[in-house]
Order: sequence, then C-alpha cells, then structure tokens
Amino acid sequence: MGDLTERLKGVALFSGLSEEQIGRVISMGREVRWEEGETVCVEGESGGSIYIIYAGSVKVSKRLTLRRGGDEEDLSEKVLINMDATEPVVVGEVAILTKPERSATITVTKGCKALEIEGTALRELCEADSELGFTLMKNLASMLCERLRQVNRDVVRLATALTVALG
Repeated sequence: MGDLTERLKGVALFSGLSEEQIGRVISMGREVRWEEGETVCVEGESGGSIYIIYAGSVKVSKRLTLRRGGDEEDLSEKVLINMDATEPVVVGEVAILTKPERSATITVTKGCKALEIEGTALRELCEADSELGFTLMKNLASMLCERLRQVNRDVVRLATALTVALG
C-alpha cells in the first residue's frame, strides 16, 4: 500500500498526521472499485464505512420528498454536487460519526477506486491512540463544518430565489 499511502497523504482527513500514523489508518482499509452507474451508498440505509475516493467521479444526491409510513412512492432526487477525484474525496463520514444512516446517495459517474475504512475499526484506533484520534476527529469536524457552511450558503440562495419568485 506504499503507493496508495503516497497518493492519499495530502487528504484533508490526514492533515497533521505523521506518515507512520497515515500508514496505520490506511492499512486498516481495503481497496474497492465501482463502475459507472453503481451506487456507493443510499440515503437512509445503514452504513458504517468511510470512503476515500482517489480515482473517478461521483454525484451526491438527496431525496426531495420524504417517505411517509410504508409508502414506496417515487422519490425524486436532487444532485447536490458532482465530485471528481482529481484530489481524493472523503465521503461517508456522517454515518461513522453519528447514527449509521447514510445522509445522501452517492452514485458513480466515472469508474472509481477508493479506500474503504470500517467505522468501528477507525473508532477503536482513535481510542487506542488518543493523539491520532484527536487529530482525525478534528479533521473530520473541519470537513463537516466546511460542508455545513456550503449548505448554509445554498439555503440562503434558495430562500432568496423563493422570496423573489413569490414576490
């Protein structure tokens, strides 16, 4: 995994970690591949892994309608973002930090390669090595904060557009 370690050491998740610490995290993972059109994870389904996608492209989407009871109604989806892994992309972090329910659907738009790290094993490593654990969790929090800022900007734009449209 030496080549993979070199490829992934610039990932924001690993900021502030030594090469040895990065190697420990990466060695816990397994390489996975998806073809165009395959689904990495589905909104609302259980999931416990984090993925570092280092090749290919994905789209992240959310349902626009809510499920009511057991209805299997047509659930329209909105693509929130298209991600190209010219730089490695981290996804799946919400499910490993909170309840194991995926917050979005991720679909492959161009064949992908990724490192999958199981959340339970990652949490155990963080508990066993508090310095590494603190840095990883700080980095995850920073990543989530930046994504939340972007969502807040998007909500303001939508609210403004709705206000203008409704006059």
